[in-house]
Amino acid sequence: MQDEILYCARCGISFLWTQEEQKVAVRHQLTGAPTHCPGCRRLLSPAGRERGQVKWYDPRKQYGFIVRTGHPDIYVHRSGLVDGHLLRPGDLVEFEVITTERGLAADLVQIIASPPH
Repeated sequence: MQDEILYCARCGISFLWTQEEQKVAVRHQLTGAPTHCPGCRRLLSPAGRERGQVKWYDPRKQYGFIVRTGHPDIYVHRSGLVDGHLLRPGDLVEFEVITTERGLAADLVQIIASPPH
């Protein structure tokens, strides 16, 4: 094993994939080199999850909608919130998309950042 120079699939910059990182990948049985630089890996949501911004949320009715880039708004219900924190318009959230009887919904919703009050 030796350090490798790779190129980010998102931003195009080169980054170093060190021997230490490669050893960790082998220990965790990860296949292949990373396709994104460390900065983009931090910005992008993990596999199987999406990010969006809360459009509105009614705490009394316990539901609202999240805006997603390139997709229609998605329904969110209080039962889909991970830590029980109520959502507010402008919150940046990460979530999984599930199919319910009524269509797509956000589940396992976590607040990543909230706008200043």
